[in-house]
Amino acid sequence: MAKDNIQNKTLSIRISTDGFCFCSYTSSLPDSLKYFFYKPEKSLTLAMNLQKGVELCPFVSKDEKYEVKVIVESEEFTTIPVEFDDRQSYKAYFRLCFPKNEARVEIVANKLNAQGLTVIFPVEKSLYERLQQLGDVTYYSTPSILLGLMDSKPVGEENYMLAYFQGGLVFYISMKEDKMSLVNAFRCESGVDSVYYLLSIWKEQGLSQEENTLYLCGDKGVEQNMMTIGRFIKKCKRLNANELFPLTLLNRMDGIPFDLQSLILCE
Repeated sequence: MAKDNIQNKTLSIRISTDGFCFCSYTSSLPDSLKYFFYKPEKSLTLAMNLQKGVELCPFVSKDEKYEVKVIVESEEFTTIPVEFDDRQSYKAYFRLCFPKNEARVEIVANKLNAQGLTVIFPVEKSLYERLQQLGDVTYYSTPSILLGLMDSKPVGEENYMLAYFQGGLVFYISMKEDKMSLVNAFRCESGVDSVYYLLSIWKEQGLSQEENTLYLCGDKGVEQNMMTIGRFIKKCKRLNANELFPLTLLNRMDGIPFDLQSLILCE
């Protein structure tokens, strides 16, 4: 009972318009995984859906305070050199890139010292306020998690690209001479769109179709597009959580997003 109580003090949540993922897991207890998926109602706001998801989640108590780790899925993010990192300037940097949305959001950031970057991204205000009620919250963006993963699990190459497929959103990170040269995301209505963006970025980054490697991770969109991509890029490698991390219940369970698994297993 004591172990179960300790486990539930940490709560990881992934927030997307496609669904909310709730996860409680302790690495020292391999079979401690508790996972719940909530499909949001289109008629409700994100904050209202979060409230409903919390109420339905069997291992979250409204009377308990947690250490909360939240992944906010969004294509709206930007990066700045870490030497320019100043919390007071986050809104100004974000406003330059996304001037229409600044008034409706709280701006948060992930400082990545190893990469020399800070990733700045938004959290919708009412959602931010509701999350703060759960306890001590740390926010993450998907690009931050992917960049951290690539640094902690070196691939042995200086020039390569990573593409992460999750629902209708695809994240692309290009690495040149072991430095991030581009990070971007596109919302794609079809596999044709995602392949088009991928090949356009590959060409723009000057990567070789014969010599450089494309790493693919994520949901079923990887399998759906890998054969098509393979016609243009010779070296394509699928990244799976059970290959990158020690095998646990967390990466044996289907359906848990790759970035959520990476966030939990990297720490």
